[in-house]
Amino acid sequence: MAEISIDTEWLSGEGIRGAELSATFASLRITVDGQSVTRVFDQRAKTVRDFVDVPLYPLAEWLASNWWFLAHEFENAARSEDPGFRRRHALGANAEGYAYPDLVVTPWGSRTRIGWGGAPSPWTKLDFLGQGHALVDRGAFWEVCADLVDKVVRRLATLGVHGTFLQEEWEAVQGADDDEASFCETAAGLGWDPYDLDESKRDQVFRLADELGPLRGEALAALDAVNPIQESRAITSALRAARSNGLQLRSLRPLMEDRVRFEGRPWEVGYRLAQRARLHLELDGQPIHSMNALERALGEETGALIRAAQPVPFLNMVRLVDGVVTGGEDNSVSFGLRRTHADGQRFLFCRALGEAISSGGDALITRSHTDRQQCNRAFAAEFLAPAGSLEERISHQVVDGEEVDNLAKEFHVSTQVIIHQIENHGIAQVATA
Repeated sequence: MAEISIDTEWLSGEGIRGAELSATFASLRITVDGQSVTRVFDQRAKTVRDFVDVPLYPLAEWLASNWWFLAHEFENAARSEDPGFRRRHALGANAEGYAYPDLVVTPWGSRTRIGWGGAPSPWTKLDFLGQGHALVDRGAFWEVCADLVDKVVRRLATLGVHGTFLQEEWEAVQGADDDEASFCETAAGLGWDPYDLDESKRDQVFRLADELGPLRGEALAALDAVNPIQESRAITSALRAARSNGLQLRSLRPLMEDRVRFEGRPWEVGYRLAQRARLHLELDGQPIHSMNALERALGEETGALIRAAQPVPFLNMVRLVDGVVTGGEDNSVSFGLRRTHADGQRFLFCRALGEAISSGGDALITRSHTDRQQCNRAFAAEFLAPAGSLEERISHQVVDGEEVDNLAKEFHVSTQVIIHQIENHGIAQVATA
């Protein structure tokens, strides 16, 4: 996993307007995964270096004022259309005219995704040269960021600068107890500033926590902040409706009762879980090309999976939730899925199947990038299109689009599933042209 470091050295800020800016003037070097994010070409000196000289106050203020967003507001299809999302997650949108890199930070399950791109800083005559993205351990990332903010706050106090927005905001973040932190996480998960909510939105935050219970984290990553209560109610209604779609899944009971906890990244856990399930069911690596074939693989009676995968209409009210998993009567497992085409329905069913095997209890199938969603996507991909089977069929180091299409047709999955399987398992390279 990638590592991040933020190295600074205080410089004289004489001549810089603003006490907080002058006090925190420093050299700044940010390195992610061994790559310099702050690598620049200095147009005046005609040289390249790996650091910039800037006041650190704007960087620390951006981290503190967006702390809850950067940690808990997942990117999704709805939020990517919101200009406010970039303001909360992109350092470049908060640079205040200083030479900061265009750094974008978003939560990615138990990791934090960091992206950066080369861009000119016209006022300073510096051109940022690096570009890339990496996944950094969530805990390690926030430790580095907290150290940076603490360092800036201490510098301000040492030089007699008090009462700044940064100092007040950081005190609020650091002083939040468990209940306050939970409230802030829920509000920020919707893209709402937890410190600037009217009474209506505060009430909605509390109601969401009560209605969703343990599902809150997964739901928040997929909810649309325009109508969160409506979508929350649609989710709970879908769970109730799904309970009539019960499956015993007797063939998988041993796995469901003896849940092995695999270590590793979420998609690796999903792969291993699928491989264990296929081995337990004595599948031979061949494609599971239809719901009937899946019924035979699971030992269910004809039509059982079709009935269990009946679309739940309430999900039409939730843009980014594709399914729910819950318990039915007689110790059965129940799925409620969004209506889609046959291959897509089978993939959603297998994502839900992965949740039933791995966790038990209520669960959501969404389009977000939480650990659970990455895990159940990987489970479905490996269960339906095993990497070992793909490797047997691929004889070249580079796979072109036609071969990807043929494999997708053979395994009855999307081309994207085949591409992910080939690339994530290191089977071959996929031609881009």
